[in-house]
Amino acid sequence: MKLNHSTGAIAFLLATPLVTGLTVGIAPSSAAILAGSAAAVSINNFSHRPNDTGTVTNTYTPTIANSGSVISETTADKVFLSNSHELLAANLSQSKVQGDGNNYSGFAQIQAAVIGDFAIDAAETFSFSFQTVLDLLISVDNRQSERGSTSGSISFSLINTVTNILLDSFQLTSALDSYSGLYLDFSASNSFNSTPLNFNSMAEGSAVQSLLSTSGVYSRTFDSATNLRLVEVKNNIAEAEAVPEPSTLLGTAIFLGLFVRRRKLNNKFSQVTSKV
Repeated sequence: MKLNHSTGAIAFLLATPLVTGLTVGIAPSSAAILAGSAAAVSINNFSHRPNDTGTVTNTYTPTIANSGSVISETTADKVFLSNSHELLAANLSQSKVQGDGNNYSGFAQIQAAVIGDFAIDAAETFSFSFQTVLDLLISVDNRQSERGSTSGSISFSLINTVTNILLDSFQLTSALDSYSGLYLDFSASNSFNSTPLNFNSMAEGSAVQSLLSTSGVYSRTFDSATNLRLVEVKNNIAEAEAVPEPSTLLGTAIFLGLFVRRRKLNNKFSQVTSKV
């Protein structure tokens, strides 16, 4: 499928290549563990101009280093341009953790969204083009004493803001773990017409990287006038820890606490579609 992507959207995606963003600056050889998750989305060729636009970001980066060092980082760039010259939405988000030592844990999560509200008249067709990229990287020197995991997701939701009914959805998810390996999942409603998933997996030394991408078009004709909200959300998570000895309970207690905090953050962010 050939898409007519605007120059601005393409430039946004290529300005900070995902592979470079995850590997340059914190090379795998400079740390015992490196875990990174990055995602980029561009949306353009809108059939309608939005009445209102917005962006949202939530981050969480706890670290604990009793014996060693750990750094957790998150970054996000996002834009929804609606002017006489250009109409596009694009954003890029990244979570990254590096660690080294015998007793440490690091966690980095970022959730970023772009939102647009549209007024669609009866018998009109609302449509847009999209491009998505999801990049995961793990480098673990010693898989017996260290663990790294990373995950990412990209989603689109089309919501009737009067009835609060979800009309269409798109979900792309991937996870990479030094213990359990790779996980992929993709689902989309019929109004999304996307190309087959483009998947590449690379391994070199202690590093494993997966790159997942797809593009396509959303199109739906409405029988009646509809107030429509488009919400695009990205979630990037990276984790690294020194695996504790069986008699050590500290690591377990730490990550139970991180799990509870992460669940609270996810629940809070899931309400963005109704509150923004």
